[in-house]
Amino acid sequence: MKSGFDENGFMVVKENFCCEHYEPDEGALVPMRECWCCKWAKFDTDIHELSKETTGICKYVGNMEEVV
Repeated sequence: MKSGFDENGFMVVKENFCCEHYEPDEGALVPMRECWCCKWAKFDTDIHELSKETTGICKYVGNMEEVV
């Protein structure tokens, strides 16, 4: 589920979340339909400290706080 937005207005997502803007990452080893395997999600940020669960940032402009 959505967890909100970061200080730059990007959506904070959990790895098992998936939205209508999902596009598979070409480097994904497992073809699962979730943010972890989406080309827009970035899980290599320091945002992991927000939750015990794995979280990342969705870089799709249509999911930014000002748009949503």
